[in-house]
Amino acid sequence: MPSLPEIARYFTGAARLMRGHRDGLDRLDLSADGFWRSFAALVVALPPTMLSWLEFERVERAGLHAGRSEMATYSAHALADLTAWLLPILVMTVAARRLGLSKKIVAFVVATNWGGALLTWLFAPYFLLLMAVGPSEAMQLVGLLISIASIVLTVRLIAAATAIDIPLSIAITTMMVMATLLSYAAVSDLFQVPLA
Repeated sequence: MPSLPEIARYFTGAARLMRGHRDGLDRLDLSADGFWRSFAALVVALPPTMLSWLEFERVERAGLHAGRSEMATYSAHALADLTAWLLPILVMTVAARRLGLSKKIVAFVVATNWGGALLTWLFAPYFLLLMAVGPSEAMQLVGLLISIASIVLTVRLIAAATAIDIPLSIAITTMMVMATLLSYAAVSDLFQVPLA
């Protein structure tokens, strides 16, 4: 696991990439070890991710647990999020050569791993707010704006990290969103647990 100062540096690098500053890569570890260590971002993102599961089950699906154990429900959330995190990386690794990104796949993986963890923490207050005030039309609007912001920031991060143009970055981000939706649908069917 990276130390707290290392995580702070990686988050700062990801944030700079999201602002379109390619020098954010200088704050990431793009070595072979850094590539594999970037998957520690999954663990770093776990607390706010677990908060999102808790909010979904306790607020949005309150009272709809009939016939299912909490263990099975939260296992489904965990598997869906793990698959949604890793599947886009796998797809991009396979497609990198065709897209001319073979030499940039390390930067892509490291940047999206740490960028994903950063976004998860940035949007955690939304789940706390939902747990405090409950769902409403206003909160749905906030949720939509957060989703749009997440997509826009991911597009910018990918474009800056890989030095590609915005249309290709949009296409890659769209693939990542589709892979995420596919992951949730597949795990939801497997566990027979609604996840969205």
